[in-house]
Amino acid sequence: MKTGLILAAFSLGFQSLGQVFHVSDTSALIVKTTNQSPAHWYVEVFSDSSVDTVLRWKATHFDNVPPEWEIGMDDQTASYSNIQVGDSADFNLPANQPFAKKLIIGAILNGTPGHGICYFDVYDPNNLSFVQTISYEFIITSPVNGMMELNEDSFLEFEGGYLKVKNRQEARFELYDLSGNLLLENKLTNTFDVCFLPGGQLYLIKVRLNSKEAIVKIYK
Repeated sequence: MKTGLILAAFSLGFQSLGQVFHVSDTSALIVKTTNQSPAHWYVEVFSDSSVDTVLRWKATHFDNVPPEWEIGMDDQTASYSNIQVGDSADFNLPANQPFAKKLIIGAILNGTPGHGICYFDVYDPNNLSFVQTISYEFIITSPVNGMMELNEDSFLEFEGGYLKVKNRQEARFELYDLSGNLLLENKLTNTFDVCFLPGGQLYLIKVRLNSKEAIVKIYK
């Protein structure tokens, strides 16, 4: 009798910790220019339950988001504008759905370039044992042709068709198109050859050196 009670209690405890949803990607990258407003993209949420579930999203932290941007969220249950840190809303996640539920973020840019990240938590408000953090990273530049000028205090420099890290340091280089697609990723290196890029396109090069980060725009 005691064994049966212990097993029953263990089963109930395990079920209470059950995960009822998952996401395909925990982050989304939105690379646009200021004339492509509103800038938007999404993270997909999938049901792991046999019954419909009510989930909640909550804006937890905005990192370097310009105050001129107006952040919105569409969870395909309702649409919300001018989202602030701490705002939240519930949405329905159907079971056995043929398509994923999309959490669509949007930013009205108001002509302001910037590089900011919006963090949200997604969870079942009736079961806080599992909370999934997702992020939306915005890289917004001005729609100007040509090479972006580097400040004198930048850790980067242009020389002979190469984008270089000063003092022969090595950094991580990532090449994106304006749709946010990662075209090329180099592991630690000192130089990036921009001459090989196909012409007639606008590219973004993200460079990470330890805790420093720079975004360079180049038009070929």
